Formats: sequence, structure tokens, C-alpha cells
Amino acid sequence: MLTLSKQAILAALQRISERNPEPLPDALTDALLARDLIQRVGKHLEPTQFGKSYCRAASTLRWRW
Repeated sequence: MLTLSKQAILAALQRISERNPEPLPDALTDALLARDLIQRVGKHLEPTQFGKSYCRAASTLRWRW
């Protein structure tokens, strides 16, 4: 199975949210679908509730020194 880093997931979700015309690779799309982070809506992809939550959680993380 494809292993995705947090950065790769966030970048893919951002591309989907912005409705970037450049398609994601099939393996990446399948991995995000399997993790319930995106859904197909008509002919395009959108972040699910979990995908949006993942982005919010990742953006609130702060490095602690």
C-alpha cells in the first residue's frame, strides 16, 4: 500500500480544494479515497468532512522547542 507523508496528504488535499485542473496520480487518489479523506462528486474530487478536519488539525500543530 502507498505510504503517504503528512506533507503529501496536505498538498493533495490543497490541490483538490483549489480544484486544480492537474489530476492527481491514480495511486494517490486511491490512497486518499481509502482513507476517507476525499470523495468523488460528479467528475471531480472534494475533501470529505474527515479531509477538512485533517487539514485544520495539521494547520494548528505548532512545533514545541
